[in-house]
Amino acid sequence: MAETGLRERKKRETRARIADVALALFAERGFDQTTVAEVAAAADVSVKTVFNYFPAKEDLFFDRAEEIEQRWLEAVADRRDGESLLAGLRRRSLGRFADHPSGATAHFRKILGSSALLQAKGQQMWAWHEDAVAAALATEVDELTARVLAHQVFSIHPLALRMVELWTQEGVEADEIRDRVVALINRAFDLLDRSVGGGQ
Repeated sequence: MAETGLRERKKRETRARIADVALALFAERGFDQTTVAEVAAAADVSVKTVFNYFPAKEDLFFDRAEEIEQRWLEAVADRRDGESLLAGLRRRSLGRFADHPSGATAHFRKILGSSALLQAKGQQMWAWHEDAVAAALATEVDELTARVLAHQVFSIHPLALRMVELWTQEGVEADEIRDRVVALINRAFDLLDRSVGGGQ
């Protein structure tokens, strides 16, 4: 049993190391300009090993997809007595922009914006996350309402990103941009809360 646990831990560590090395290379050279062979060499593993953990090159970039979806589902359930149906999703959405526009995830967004392949994969994954959240919300409201709400929630993120880019181009200070993004997200959720009657 202990040996199995050690083997699984080493697998997780290897997977994480490969993903971390890949992200560093993508940030330095660009996703499209970096080959899987270069990632393998930098991580000191074989190309076959990379593909054992990541079926496609873009999966190296989206290595936390399952974890992220789980966090969205936890956000649906993160609701205290008297809070609105979307309270946890509001907190999750605000948390995603806590370090905008130049914080720890800035390089991730830069890499994503530079590759059409990554953007297409990201949109596909975003749709999967939306479907999962819609299914979770459907335990509280009818399916059609759940679908609409999930879609609206997941539309807030790209809107906020677009506004961040616009305000950055206009020369707005980073702290002011963060305040504006928070206000935008809260306004969006205020409108959605009204549509479902506030607290449920």
